[in-house]
Amino acid sequence: MAFDRAEMLRQVRDDPRFDVIVVGAGINGLGTFWDVSLQGLRCLIVEREDLCGATSAAPSRMIHGGLKYLETGEFRLVSESTLERNRLLRNASHLVRPLPMVVPARSWFGGTIPAILRFFGARPRFKERGVAVILAGLKLYDFLGRHERILPRSGFLGLRRLRRQLRGIARAFVAGCTYHDAWITAPERLGLELAMDGCAAGGGSVALNHCELVGREGDALLVRDTADPGGGPLRVTGTVVVNAAGAWIDHANRTMGEETAFIGGTKGSHILLDHADLHARLGGKMIYFESADARICLVFPYLDKVLLGSTDIPLAEPDEAVCTDAEIDYLFAALHGIFPDLAVGRPDIVYTYSGVRPLVRSGADDPGDISRDHSMPALEPAGDRGFPVLSLVGGKWTTFRAFAQQTTDEVLRRLGRDRRATTEARPIGGGEGFSPTPEHLARQVAELGSTYGTDPQHARHLVALYGARAAAVAAFCAEGPDRPVAGLTGYSERELTFLATREMVVHLEDLILRRTPMAILGQLDAANIRAVCRVVAGALGWDTARAEAELQRLRSTLLRRHRVVIGEGRQEFEHRRATS
Repeated sequence: MAFDRAEMLRQVRDDPRFDVIVVGAGINGLGTFWDVSLQGLRCLIVEREDLCGATSAAPSRMIHGGLKYLETGEFRLVSESTLERNRLLRNASHLVRPLPMVVPARSWFGGTIPAILRFFGARPRFKERGVAVILAGLKLYDFLGRHERILPRSGFLGLRRLRRQLRGIARAFVAGCTYHDAWITAPERLGLELAMDGCAAGGGSVALNHCELVGREGDALLVRDTADPGGGPLRVTGTVVVNAAGAWIDHANRTMGEETAFIGGTKGSHILLDHADLHARLGGKMIYFESADARICLVFPYLDKVLLGSTDIPLAEPDEAVCTDAEIDYLFAALHGIFPDLAVGRPDIVYTYSGVRPLVRSGADDPGDISRDHSMPALEPAGDRGFPVLSLVGGKWTTFRAFAQQTTDEVLRRLGRDRRATTEARPIGGGEGFSPTPEHLARQVAELGSTYGTDPQHARHLVALYGARAAAVAAFCAEGPDRPVAGLTGYSERELTFLATREMVVHLEDLILRRTPMAILGQLDAANIRAVCRVVAGALGWDTARAEAELQRLRSTLLRRHRVVIGEGRQEFEHRRATS
């Protein structure tokens, strides 16, 4: 179906009354919108920027059970997370894939006493985690992840096998352990598909990006379409309001006239490397490892690039999140602790990103000790505000469905309604009828060719990015003359037109940064962003001035948020001194 923003705005103007209003379209908000809409309720979700465009676009791109949460005794969270990981591997198999993990260790018994003390509630800092501690943790991880298991169990790697699997690993390591989690190829697209599925549920739900909460008048929320600077605010009403603004939850509550202090977030930064040697050394595996200060870091092949992360730094103002020089130095130092002979540095960076985890406000000295669990404090109706506000605090990407289910159950309770649909086994978007097996992928590529005349290279690209929805894109591409986009392998002009007109693209950066992985994979240059802009401008009716403004906005966003400079060659890392 076409995801038509103008039509959705018309629906809001025609009938601004909703059962539920969700403020913030990160993954928790989108999951709630999806689940609430499946119950036959009319739901509105508003997002001041793009869907899944802030913190939820800046994770480690892992779908995981949270091995490190065992150290803080959060067994319920680990059990829930591993179960949700297993479900996402089934329900979103077009975007969520298994990931083999290696945990190297520098000692056999290091960290045993701190691990025992932490198990009983103390909080000593680790200096290192030895093989015994890691293996014990992994066996507990296997046990907690036994429900609906589809991944292999953990194992042990002796020194010889460790060095054979990870060429050039530091000689300080004595052995390693293996286990499996999962990774997500395009978190932004999964968020988009939740919104699309919610709108298609049939209850009249509406999703609006670039629509900002600007105030409250009695029982009405005031929201402003930022894509229409001259327009006035819209007045919308909801029986229940869900504040899913993530790191901006307290700000959103203030906008509704309520002072809260729920959030005490920490910044996590990542860098993308174009490094063939490191990519080859990893051999399709993630290394889950300790830095010099015993913080957990990770490095793994992200499509044809390498993702290295992450940091964990308190940050009061989420709009200021950017990957700094100090964080890059920290991540490179941690990586050199694994591969001391690896020649890697700033010239290998193609992209950086940073986001603020919306964690519960805490007095913990170590940011790593702050719980990643979720909670839902409620502001009951008071004064001239006749609706309750449920704030979605904390949580993590992997557990969004479970958090959304809990939120929806509370909404249903308050509305006196029964649940009519469950989501545990419900496919999301392009996961409907999709199988990641090589046989199925080959069959789908062949079917696109025989049905729509799609050439094999383009068909493989469509299947990898859209899963089962690839057929709809291929059909659109076949309806008129099509040609490849110059300088962008795999993309065609009709495909970009499909995205611009059917996936709620408002700004050029929506398509380049979130509907596709062009930017994060370092594929941009001055010529191809102009080629993309020409196609999008034609599809959306932009004049020359608007197109030039969109190009400037894109360049500014890439530089400000991702330290990317667009030159005549491929995008480059900006070597400036970023402030913390």
